Amino acid sequence: MTVSVVTIRKGGTREAMIAATQTLKAAVEENGAEDVMLSQVAAGPDAGQWIIRILFDDWEDFGKTMQSASSDPALREAVAGLDAISEVVSRRLLSGVEL
Repeated sequence: MTVSVVTIRKGGTREAMIAATQTLKAAVEENGAEDVMLSQVAAGPDAGQWIIRILFDDWEDFGKTMQSASSDPALREAVAGLDAISEVVSRRLLSGVEL
């Protein structure tokens, strides 16, 4: 069962969000995340907002990564970089179901 952290952000130019999310990706993957994806909402009331999804293989990997990441200065810098250019709208923790 996969675990995903999904953060929705508003603000930030395309170039700035890509660069900041690439920095975040390197930091969280170094700490054990499986993948990071950046998407932009294309239509609807939230058009233009950014979605960052961090994927983990399971709850154990999620826990290990959170433990490791909590003391990682590179990850704190990556999050600060995102905070400087965009605002968090919401965050969800998802548990995937194998079909």
